[in-house]
Amino acid sequence: PQKDVDGLTPQNAGLLSMKKAVLVACTPSGVMELLSHYSIPLQGKNVVIINRSNLVGKPLIHLLLEKNATVTVAHSKTENLEEICKNSDIIITGVGDRTKFTLSPDMISDNAIVIDVATARLDGKLVGDCDYEKIIQKASFASPVPGGVGPMTIAMLLKNTVTAASLYHGRN
Repeated sequence: PQKDVDGLTPQNAGLLSMKKAVLVACTPSGVMELLSHYSIPLQGKNVVIINRSNLVGKPLIHLLLEKNATVTVAHSKTENLEEICKNSDIIITGVGDRTKFTLSPDMISDNAIVIDVATARLDGKLVGDCDYEKIIQKASFASPVPGGVGPMTIAMLLKNTVTAASLYHGRN
């Protein structure tokens, strides 16, 4: 697990659930860094994660709970997903297939925060789960695809690489 710069081994996932992780999955870390950078408060906020993967959804649950957010996990087949989204302060979506799910402005409350971690191709263009230009008209903050969480994921991978190298060489 000390060389797992992606933060995805079962050992690192277990350490994350016990609040002892040193190397955390890069996309969830990138989401948290983005929220922190823009001073978006999490304590007491209702957050829905529309993703249940080991890569994004499950690590995010632990990271958000550490910040005292109230977390709901959903997916493309969740019943009453629109209602869940409308009742959420923060929506983190990562389905990655617009034929299965698209987050539309009518699904979010006024001034909601939308973090789109999905990537898919639509008409030859890289897109997320929502149309950024439409969502930002209603949301108080939204991350675009491309250019939102993706660069943060790469930054967290580099951070984990430096941390792993330091651990390997006996430096904290």
